[in-house]
Amino acid sequence: MSNEHPHANNEHPHVSSGHPHEHQVLNPATEEVIATVPAATPADVDAAVTRAARAQTGWAALAPGDRARLLRRFATAVDDHLEELARLEVREAGHPIGNARWEAGNVRDLLEYAAGGVERLAGSQIPVPGGLNITFQEPLGVVAVIAPWNFPMPIAAWGTAPALAAGNAVLLKPAETTPLTALRLAELATEAGLPDGLFQVLPGAGPVAGEALVEHPRVAKVVFTGSTAVGKRIMAKCAAGVKRVTLELGGKSPNIVFADADIELAARSAPGSFLDNTGQDCCARSRILVQRAVYDRFMELLEPAVRSVVVGDPAEPGTAMGPLISAAQRERVRSYVTEDARVAIRGEAPAGKGFWYPATVLEGVGPTHRAAVEEIFGPVAVVLPFEDEADAVRLANATDYGLSGSIWTRDVGRAVRVSRAVAAGNLSVNSHSSVRYWTPFGGYKQSGLGRELGPGALAAFTETKNVFISTEEQ
Repeated sequence: MSNEHPHANNEHPHVSSGHPHEHQVLNPATEEVIATVPAATPADVDAAVTRAARAQTGWAALAPGDRARLLRRFATAVDDHLEELARLEVREAGHPIGNARWEAGNVRDLLEYAAGGVERLAGSQIPVPGGLNITFQEPLGVVAVIAPWNFPMPIAAWGTAPALAAGNAVLLKPAETTPLTALRLAELATEAGLPDGLFQVLPGAGPVAGEALVEHPRVAKVVFTGSTAVGKRIMAKCAAGVKRVTLELGGKSPNIVFADADIELAARSAPGSFLDNTGQDCCARSRILVQRAVYDRFMELLEPAVRSVVVGDPAEPGTAMGPLISAAQRERVRSYVTEDARVAIRGEAPAGKGFWYPATVLEGVGPTHRAAVEEIFGPVAVVLPFEDEADAVRLANATDYGLSGSIWTRDVGRAVRVSRAVAAGNLSVNSHSSVRYWTPFGGYKQSGLGRELGPGALAAFTETKNVFISTEEQ
């Protein structure tokens, strides 16, 4: 069944066999079929939930130290196979090899970090009259993690690692286009000694396998990363069962450059903020807001910075930007580069096979143009001028999204004022960093609901139980 990947076939221990429906996985850089995987049905989902619930009971009953030890073994297994996982990510997602190695390492680090929280997931004792009041943090049960194709490994781990650490079982549904690293991670979990059924991967279509997970009555929480439109539908379906949900959705993040900033550094850094992962990043700073006094200078500096980005074979160490994930995504990106938008800067892209699109910077559009307000999810940015601090904040907040953003200024007071004024969950001053596994991540407005990562990650997968014990004489 699988033509090249040995872990994606009907004999895989973490997916059911005998499926009438299968899905082909393409290499986006070459368009070749690299694997065929079975697509889970609602019956498969139901059987997986039953296995997961059974495994979760024993997992939650383990001593915290034993649960932590097994998660560390899982992290070690990932580390031992880091290059294999990275190469798999290159082939199924088109990520440059340097990025893919970081992503595999991020899975390892998340598991280590989550393991460190197992023995620290403590309740509290609250002073009350007439007795003793204590709280417990208890696992939810079975958690569904629906991961996207843009960062298949790390985002899958964002939900999976803390959920497992908190004592839950996890059912992971990867995106249809990128199931291979998820399947391999499930194998490594078993090899590391995690109980059978505790962490299962269910490849398949969103409207089939994904919907079955969301609607299953024994799934206690859904963690979804993807488009805002799909997130809204999942939230509505979860409402019917009062089911917990964490949503990490779209973004249209601003990169705000004030006249007092280090303009050379801001321009040199800008390409990485919207071209990383070929722009397929919900944190992409695809709206570059530049104070009018330095606008022309910034654009002069931005052009060579964009053109210097190396685009090509993702397997080559020097490549900084690979292909888009699919032909459909390429057409979507292309639809935003319209005749009424002036192309100020355009990079290079390989010809021939593969879903390539050049780095593109647009200017001369208004702040309400669809390229300036909609999430493009490709290597396209719009540059807009602003007059002063108030104007910058107004433009930054003129969007339904609020995930991330950057602020470039040498004025510490301004950095703090603008950081407080911009409605976004993750902001960087004089940098473009958004995500660290030891700090919280999530969005304002239609960019999502809840927070992932950071010190509170495990608690997000628990219920708080309050117990009062009377000490009064009867």
